[in-house]
Amino acid sequence: MREVFSVSDVRAAEAALMEYQRHPDELMQLAARGVAAAADVMIKDIEAPRVLVLVGPGGNGGDGLYGTAFLIDKLLTASADALLVGTSCHERAKEEFKASGGEVINAQTAMERIPDYDLVIDAVAGLASERHLSEPARGLFRAARHAKIPVLSIDVPTGINADNGHHSLNPDDFVTADVTITFGWLRPAHAFAPECGQVVLCDLQLPKSPESFAECLDRLGEPVAYASYEPSLKPSPRISATSTYTWPKPLVYGNPKSVCRGEASIGKVTAPQPIGCTGPIADPTPGYYDHKYSLGVVAVCAGSETYPGAGVLAAAGALGTSGSMVRVIGAPDVVRTHPEVVLHPDVASAGRAQCWVVGPGRGKDRKARAEVAAVLALGIPTILDADALTILAEDELLRDAVRAHPLVILTPHAGEFERLYLAEVGEEMTPNRGENVQRLAKSLNAVVLQKGRINVISFRGAPCHTVNCGNSYAATPGSGDVLSGVLGKTIARLNSPMSHVEDPANCAEVVTELLHGVAIHAHAASVAAETPDGYAPTTASRIASALPQAVARLLSMER
Repeated sequence: MREVFSVSDVRAAEAALMEYQRHPDELMQLAARGVAAAADVMIKDIEAPRVLVLVGPGGNGGDGLYGTAFLIDKLLTASADALLVGTSCHERAKEEFKASGGEVINAQTAMERIPDYDLVIDAVAGLASERHLSEPARGLFRAARHAKIPVLSIDVPTGINADNGHHSLNPDDFVTADVTITFGWLRPAHAFAPECGQVVLCDLQLPKSPESFAECLDRLGEPVAYASYEPSLKPSPRISATSTYTWPKPLVYGNPKSVCRGEASIGKVTAPQPIGCTGPIADPTPGYYDHKYSLGVVAVCAGSETYPGAGVLAAAGALGTSGSMVRVIGAPDVVRTHPEVVLHPDVASAGRAQCWVVGPGRGKDRKARAEVAAVLALGIPTILDADALTILAEDELLRDAVRAHPLVILTPHAGEFERLYLAEVGEEMTPNRGENVQRLAKSLNAVVLQKGRINVISFRGAPCHTVNCGNSYAATPGSGDVLSGVLGKTIARLNSPMSHVEDPANCAEVVTELLHGVAIHAHAASVAAETPDGYAPTTASRIASALPQAVARLLSMER
């Protein structure tokens, strides 16, 4: 988990650090060393790699040119081309690039050589990257995407708004990166735009500066969000949209007495490191004195005559996450599939539970509305999903009940979120996903977990926590039903008699458990999608069956 700062805070920190520069481009050359290190990881298994860097007119282009020059210096077998996509470029960086053996080429030559490149570096815009791609960069990035050439973006992929992650719906308008390297701490785009790929961080410190880039950001700014990334797929030497790289342990490049390209000392540059995952999960392994109730009981209101599978899948999600009891209010179909569950005819007859899950495949009729109201009246931590969210969007009295409740967690996908947002807030959403989630969570006095490749969580309007699942194999019917059961179990554990948590409705505790539930589900999707020949689409049933292995994986991982 890493802090996210606004673009204005990042620019203020850059300006403060540049006061300590002793010669032009000193800070830029530090960043360029990080770029070179990231590129090195991405092409490390290629004997004679060839790199194309697309260079914009500003400092981002300078980072790319200097970085590629450092890469050529380090990898004597590497070759590199640069295409200048603006009317000007950073001249000193261009001369260094050419001095290292790099070649500046035109667009036609770059397009002809596309099949020969092993890496494309996006150094077009950086923090000013919200503008759409234009030719010739547009066509070259399209060709690279079709040729499945890995892309390394510097700071933010071009065409992605750095301050909110927003972009055009046309994939030709923006860069989809495999890896994005950034410096100090994260920018909002890294938290909200999966097009950034795997984000890696370097910290920079000038020789004369008393603080690093990250320390300067901590001093001058306030985090606007917190972001994490789950490495849910196995590393691959040649990345694709569904894989990841193995990054070296944090080393320090340079020191205050080292020499940088004939200049004075270079300061310090930490090796590129992934932004980090959601952290160690709570171990659901039963202890000496545990029993079927002690680790948290979840009650599930899911499934209907129209959608009987939703109840089966939600129950499977809960059962696969821990060994404690699962109650189901529903049809006997669930018991036939999962004889472990305890079946109840209605909410009133169900025994004690530490968390309720309501909504998957439940329907939107009068009976379903009454059920939502009955569960909310219990005052027990409650997760509302799927049909329950549609009911909530249509019923102001139920929204009032949510506001008055000790802890309600809403888990909408994008469409459900938009309906609920319009009903509650009464206006169109902004392009800023994080602000939208915060606004709805604050208005409803609830926790909102907006689902997607990147899940966004706000506790009653607090700054968002995000987690990139690292894969999209959960994008399959019924997967959300499984997730609701997983989340129900994690929240039930938090409220269980053996929890030892002083305030189960505490913001940090709840958000942490939700993040861990999302992580378990993401890794289960990865396990379910893996075949002897690689990864392939999977199903919700397979994801549910993979949950125990996902839990075991997370318990054994260094997190």
